[in-house]
Parts: sequence; structure tokens; C-alpha cells
Amino acid sequence: MAKEDVKSVTVLQSDDDFGGSPATLYGKSAKRKKKKKKKQARALKPYEKMVFSMAKKYDKATKEYRDRHERSNRKKKNGWIKDFPKNYSKALSKMGGFGYMGIKLFE
Repeated sequence: MAKEDVKSVTVLQSDDDFGGSPATLYGKSAKRKKKKKKKQARALKPYEKMVFSMAKKYDKATKEYRDRHERSNRKKKNGWIKDFPKNYSKALSKMGGFGYMGIKLFE
């Protein structure tokens, strides 16, 4: 019989009939992987943060507008067009903290 190396021994323990949490008895857990380092120039970090935060704010504003648009349509006939100015301005206010023409250059 060939001798095989054992990398790890894992036991599934469960209080209920379904599911369980794995417990590693011997060796390393499969979940522990070293996080890869981000490949990016240090000088670009502030620009990336700015662009990403703007994208998150735009995402929040568009979701707010879509919700208000659908609510207006449910409540009244052609409601989206009647409530457009109010819905649009409320959605833009969700972006918050923007300067001239919706663009903020510096934090």
C-alpha cells in the first residue's frame, strides 16, 4: 500500500439535522489564503478613491430616482412625468456634498 501524506483533517459538526460548521483538527484550513496585494501606483490612490466614491453616490441617487419613479406611476396616471422635477431633485439630494454642476474636485 502506498504511503500518502495527509494535508488536513476536517470534521463537520452540527446541532441540527442540516448544515454544520467545519472544524479543522489537523493541518491548515482551506479558507486561509493570503490576500493578494493590489497592483496600483501609490499616486493613483486618491483618484481611485474619488472616482469610486462618486460611483457609489451616483448608484445611490439612481436607485432613489427609480424607487420614486415607480411609486409615482403606481399612485397616479402619468405620475412619473408629473412628479419628475420633485423626484429628480430628491434623487440628486441623495448624492449630497457636491459642488458646482454636480462635480466635486477636492474632498
